[in-house]
This record gives sequence, C-alpha cells and structure tokens, in this order.
Amino acid sequence: MQNKTKAVSFKIIFVVALVALLPLFGGLGTKLGFWEPMTGFRMTMDYMKYSAVASLVILFMLLKYSIKDISRTIISFVALVAFSVGGYVYGVNQEPDDWTGIRGVHDISTDMENLPVFEALLDAPARTNSFEYPEETANRQRAKFPWVKPIITELSEKEAYTKALSVASELGWAITGEDPSRGRFEATDYTKWFHFNDDLVVRITADVDGSKVDLRSLTRVGGSDHGLGAIRIMKFTKAFNAE
Repeated sequence: MQNKTKAVSFKIIFVVALVALLPLFGGLGTKLGFWEPMTGFRMTMDYMKYSAVASLVILFMLLKYSIKDISRTIISFVALVAFSVGGYVYGVNQEPDDWTGIRGVHDISTDMENLPVFEALLDAPARTNSFEYPEETANRQRAKFPWVKPIITELSEKEAYTKALSVASELGWAITGEDPSRGRFEATDYTKWFHFNDDLVVRITADVDGSKVDLRSLTRVGGSDHGLGAIRIMKFTKAFNAE
C-alpha cells in the first residue's frame, strides 16, 4: 500500500512539474497563433523561475527512476546541476559590462543623418514603438555597431534595386510598399521563436560611381532587439555583396 501511494505521488509530482514547464513554450504558442508575441515573451520571462525549478524536479525524478539507488541519484543530480550552472556562469552568461547598451537599441539605420522613412508600414498591427530616432539611439548605435554602414555598389540604381529586392526575398522577408521609381521598398521579418515583427526600409539612391543602399530595421514592440537588427543588416549586406 505504501509503495502504491509513493508511486501515485511520484506521478502527480511529475505531471505538475511537466505543466510548470509550459511557460518555456510561450514562443511555440505564438507560432501556433494561441496568443500575441508579447504574451508569449512575458509568459516565458515572468514564469521562468518556476519552470527552472520544475526542470530540476523532473531531472531528479528521471535520475531516481533510472538509477534506483538514492545515494547515486543525489551524487549524479548534484554533478549535473553543478556542470550546468558552471556552463551558464562561465559560458552563456559571459556578457560585456556594457551589455545594457545593446539591450537599449531597437532601431538600427545605416544612415543616421537622413533616416530611411517608413510609409507602407506606418499603421502595421500591434505597433507600440515610435518612428523617432533620438540622438541617444544614434550614440548607442555608434558605440555598439560601428560596422553598420551603407552598401556602396557600382550597380546602377535600377540594378541595385532589383538585387536588393531579390536578397530580401531570399532572406525570407515579407516585402511590401515596392516603389522602383523612388528606389525603395519596405519589408517585415520575424524572430524565430517569439515571432516578433521587425520592420525594415530599404532605400537605393544614386552615388558617385553607382548607387548606395541604405537599410533601417525597427522593432514594433519592446525596448531592444538584442542586436538582431544589426545582424539582419549584416546578413543583407553579405548577401548583397556576394558574387
């Protein structure tokens, strides 16, 4: 009878722990259309500590089930937790002291003096971020992403526009507001897990020996894109300059 009670208790605790892991899948719920991106993000961030505890409980129970001996189970559990914590502290969590500067940037532009302007995506759904680009944002971009520069090409404006459009399509951006006569178009890209919408403007203008391609990446919500906008521009630049 006592063994049966322990078995039932084991199963109940295991199921409760599994349920407590659900916040980790906030991004998956967003992808499946169950809730908005910010809801999935907050679900994960606000309840992460409970999911972490649940993960430890599940790990211990799985070890106990497979090892049987309680002493060896505890030793194995402590060793795994110590290894994981060490990996996080000395690996994943190795951020520069000024990482908050990166976290405070959500609007990246290759031209900080004459910003590419949004037109087609002005009224995009769920937008809370403004289109203003204050000097503080410019200073942070200069400090964190000095390599974000316009693309200077020998291609004509028309050729550069066609190539830029092709590159954007290859990168999976949802293109809108195409305007070849003005050398500009807009697009939307999506983050992989939480499916946040990040909007872009691509602008082509004449240059001395060809043309110049400028890009701007702006998140619809949130105070930071964690460097994703700069990375997105870098990927576009590499693809555009590829032979």
